[in-house]
Amino acid sequence: MARDTTHSKIVTFHKNISLANKVLKGFYRFNWNEINGKFRSGVSAPALLLESHSADLSENSNKTTTFNNKAISFLLIDFAGKPDNFDKQEQVLDDLENTALDICAYLKKESKDRSSWLYGKLEIASVTYEKVGPIFDNMYGWNILYTLKNNEQMCYEPEKWDWTGVNP
Repeated sequence: MARDTTHSKIVTFHKNISLANKVLKGFYRFNWNEINGKFRSGVSAPALLLESHSADLSENSNKTTTFNNKAISFLLIDFAGKPDNFDKQEQVLDDLENTALDICAYLKKESKDRSSWLYGKLEIASVTYEKVGPIFDNMYGWNILYTLKNNEQMCYEPEKWDWTGVNP
């Protein structure tokens, strides 16, 4: 059984968003250790930083369909100049909020496009965003979060298992 909404597909999708968007200058994979510590040098900004998703399984009310709900989180960040340059911070936040909403509009469009792998997986009400910063070298921006509700075939496939010699 081939799974449709994979980690690599999610990463490629967001990388392509950052390449196609005319405001963004970089795409980076990251984890929270970098947030707590020191971020890599040479970041082209404004940038989209993608963290690996988390997920949970759920069923519909009559327990006939299983969903693999993937929680996506990415940051849009840019340098705000010297600390306490409030005018630059406001400009960065304003510009990147507009970019965040442009990306949300694209996600919504794709979720309604029958030819898209995102078709029917995004409920716009799952989208939230929150301000971040200052982080790293006085960067500000937005953390955009949304959930993909993916129909997950939960069929046991005996050919993937060998229980010989395993004690119950």
